[in-house]
Amino acid sequence: MLEYLEAQTFEKCLAELLERVPDDVDKREGSIIYDALAPTAIKLAETYWDMAILYRRTFAATADGIDLEKRVNESGVERKQAGKAIRRALFTDRSGQPLLVNMNNLYRLDDLVYRVTEYIAPGEYKVEAQSAGAIGNRDYGDLLPLEADNRLGKAVLSDVIVPGEDEETDEALYQRYLEHIREPPFGGNRADYRQRVRAIQGVGGVRLRRAPQGGGTVKVIIIDSDFNAPTSAFVDYVQSIIDPIDQPGDGLGTAPIGHTVTVEGVGTIEVTVECDLILNGVTLGQIEPQITENLYAYFAELRTNWHKDLDINVRITHIESRILEIEGVEDIASTLLNGLPNNINLIEEIPLISSIDMKEVSG
Repeated sequence: MLEYLEAQTFEKCLAELLERVPDDVDKREGSIIYDALAPTAIKLAETYWDMAILYRRTFAATADGIDLEKRVNESGVERKQAGKAIRRALFTDRSGQPLLVNMNNLYRLDDLVYRVTEYIAPGEYKVEAQSAGAIGNRDYGDLLPLEADNRLGKAVLSDVIVPGEDEETDEALYQRYLEHIREPPFGGNRADYRQRVRAIQGVGGVRLRRAPQGGGTVKVIIIDSDFNAPTSAFVDYVQSIIDPIDQPGDGLGTAPIGHTVTVEGVGTIEVTVECDLILNGVTLGQIEPQITENLYAYFAELRTNWHKDLDINVRITHIESRILEIEGVEDIASTLLNGLPNNINLIEEIPLISSIDMKEVSG
């Protein structure tokens, strides 16, 4: 249907209208009947185009933006909105002792402002980014007060407690909608667990393990929304939402009563990449930044796919193909991962690049 609507151009509409006119009438361009039908053909073509747009907006597979939201909302799926990062901040006075700060005080790191929201321990507080999105997760370092405080010696922005998230993309929303339709969540089944856990701000993906400690137990393994291993503070936060650790199995979280749930963060494996390269017309220093960029992008893609519950394979052939894309790399003599000429297979872990060691060799 969509192809038919899009095919109804001005020329096609005009030709079909002129076919309905008897052949003994002058139908050449500039004739009376041609000039009379041309405006109608233009309007018909515009109408068909509008119908094609409406057709796209009607179905989830081709809709986007607010139209996609309305379609998936009919099935109870809502777009995840951007969320603000919650971080740990450390405050000391001029003598280096823990400092008591006031709630709602504002501090700045570069272009981001953080607000003090909760006391954790002496000199240790939760602060919330005032700008929503993953940008609140990235920077670490010294905070500057927005209002002068003569007592303050140093304020340091530390680890992420709850990662900030960007608004869910159309593609991610549509994929989650398909999962909801094809695997209906109900009463603590796998789909129900996945939906509830992934709805938590900062969770980028989840894997589930049945009865790790006998009947009635469930293991939930999470990756954060930046597709990195979550901090222990964030794991504790998710645990408190799903099944509070002080009252396990009582149904006080989102897990059904009788389910004792253990939340863990995905493990990590550091990978050292070593390559001997044969170059043509470039120096190693010229291409090293692009090699680093390409390999980090490859490892990021692997981490992004972790939630699909498939083994992750760090493949030498894929690494070499990313390097061979770079102009000036003629061939690769050898590639080692962690000192061995073998792929690395991961089940519950995600790969991180430890180091990249490139050497030029003669061909």
